[in-house]
Amino acid sequence: MNINAQTIESAIQDIQKAISSVDVSGLLLVREDLQAEMAIMAPTDTPLRNRLNRVQGNGKAHSWYKLLPTTTSEGLFLGTSPTGGFFPPGGLPTATTPNYKYVSAPYTSLGDLATVSFFEQMAGGTYTDIKKHQLKLKMLNVALMEEWAIINGDSSVGTGLQFDGLRTQITTNIKDNAGVPLALADLTTVMRNIVTVGGKPQAVVCSYREVQRISELVLSSHYRLFQAGAGALADIPAGVSVTKWVSPFGTVDIIGSRYIVPTGAPTPVADVLVIDDVTILEDGNAIQMVDLMPLSAIDLALLQSAYRTLVGEFTVLQMTAEAFQGKVTNVGE
Repeated sequence: MNINAQTIESAIQDIQKAISSVDVSGLLLVREDLQAEMAIMAPTDTPLRNRLNRVQGNGKAHSWYKLLPTTTSEGLFLGTSPTGGFFPPGGLPTATTPNYKYVSAPYTSLGDLATVSFFEQMAGGTYTDIKKHQLKLKMLNVALMEEWAIINGDSSVGTGLQFDGLRTQITTNIKDNAGVPLALADLTTVMRNIVTVGGKPQAVVCSYREVQRISELVLSSHYRLFQAGAGALADIPAGVSVTKWVSPFGTVDIIGSRYIVPTGAPTPVADVLVIDDVTILEDGNAIQMVDLMPLSAIDLALLQSAYRTLVGEFTVLQMTAEAFQGKVTNVGE
């Protein structure tokens, strides 16, 4: 090692001994001073986006037909009722044509932009690849934005560029709690209405406040049952965390969402969604995402001395069977 290299090496060691922690807002983000994997102190889980079926879309807009049940004195049927379906030998049924509704929704563009300067990308020869890291962050952020839109999207708000989410598209099987706290009977009432028209409830989507409420309701019932049937609670771990609930109408997942936030005064209220997303219909699931372009990264033209990458997707939330969905509104504290 020559004298110049020794001098540089000594200077680097002296600099590295002076370790400090600073806010990097407005400063250059370079690899040389960062750990191999930078910490992400932000949410990354997207439970609804992860569970919904995704299909490939095409055309300028996505459209589909909804088969609406025929209401008769005998109940709900797909057109012809029993009194019309039974016929004498040599005759024909008194058939009723099924009723369809045509629905069309435009694809929406959702994305984020990663901008990394040449200096940030090239400074230093080891540790984190800043461009790769920023693309990862932006993809996570787009997924979080889609998670929010699946619940809260409303094309009638602002610029009208959002796709309609579950809270907007669910317009039937609604129970208004008028500020009263959630009870398990509120959920079973909505579920009963869904089952009556042919659906099968699969999940309850709610705020973390309601997740806590459901767990406490189940815990109180479980405690009384345990005392009645098994005696003392000595040496038994206490508490219960409900992720699935065996309702009178089948087992449903309990999904807590940070994007359902109780709002209002004096008592904050929130919606609780009851969804059937996996009933298989002729053209797919009862609820699914239709992607004209799935989540992708597209490099753009250089801007001065910076790389620019669009991270985005063209998608729409398709609710094929709205009658299989429901919600409890104005749920109080």
